[in-house]
Amino acid sequence: MSSSSLDDRYGRSQQRPPRSKTFWRVFTALAISLALAFAFWIQSDQGTAPRGRDVGFVLTSPDEARISFEISKDPQATAICALKALSSSGAIVGWKEVALGPYTNEQGLGISVQTTDLRLLGEATTVTVDSCWLAPQQES
Repeated sequence: MSSSSLDDRYGRSQQRPPRSKTFWRVFTALAISLALAFAFWIQSDQGTAPRGRDVGFVLTSPDEARISFEISKDPQATAICALKALSSSGAIVGWKEVALGPYTNEQGLGISVQTTDLRLLGEATTVTVDSCWLAPQQES
């Protein structure tokens, strides 16, 4: 069958004219603007959240570990960090939430290194900071 007989039988759709350069320029500018806005939103959201980072840990006994961790937060804020101990299978064998009040270091930043003990329910192979968040504001 030839192409023209197929066109007669089924009809041919109208060809859409190609999009203009102006359309593609506007589309590109809009896409870049949305990407930058998204990146700014993600960055600004992370700037206020406290962040914890492991410094080290030591198993002081079969049922206790000591962890040192660094926390970065707003100097006037109170943060809560969840610490966890994991077994070799990845099961949680220890958990503790530590509240860290307002603090300012020598440079005026809210960065400090904390050390705390953590009770264990089983043999741990690692102790780490699970997450940190801002404590709820207490109403006066």
